[in-house]
Amino acid sequence: MGFLDKLGKTIEVWFGDDEEEYEEAEQKTLQEINKEKGDAFEQYVVDIFNRQKKYFAIHDWTRDVGYKQAGAYVESNQHPDLIIRYKLKDEKFAVECKWRSKLYYNKKFKTPMLGWATPDKIKRYNKYSKEQKIPVFIFVGLGGSPDNPDHTFCIPLQEAKYPDLFPSLLEKYERSPADETFFWRNGELK
Repeated sequence: MGFLDKLGKTIEVWFGDDEEEYEEAEQKTLQEINKEKGDAFEQYVVDIFNRQKKYFAIHDWTRDVGYKQAGAYVESNQHPDLIIRYKLKDEKFAVECKWRSKLYYNKKFKTPMLGWATPDKIKRYNKYSKEQKIPVFIFVGLGGSPDNPDHTFCIPLQEAKYPDLFPSLLEKYERSPADETFFWRNGELK
């Protein structure tokens, strides 16, 4: 059963009650909660690459120092989260990690969609890719928890052109969350 089929059968789960998240938000700021979830998902992605140390090395991991020093602007925070090196060919690529608890309903298109970035961020990632001469991939976790998502997708940046992505695009790049390996071949991450 593909992602779209599963989506149709579980639509109420994707647009369920946010009461639990609001209760959690009462004790922490929304920014703190989102930062923790983002960090947990980045660790999930790093763990997948770390299981394949023979093939991949974490070349760089954005440190998000701006959160540690209130008001500090750190340019590298604007880059993708991870720079990975494929050891066998000494090739690098970047990965931006995004976890979302659910899709949201887009009123304009009258369909569920995944909001993943602002137009400015997409421009920055494209600029980064061009300047560094390396491809960028958007690795998305959807549902479940950041350290154990229900669905995962590995989307080339050139396919993730817009801030909101249709489920049909997600389905095209779906990978099993239980899949503990990545493959790098001819400039494609799968």
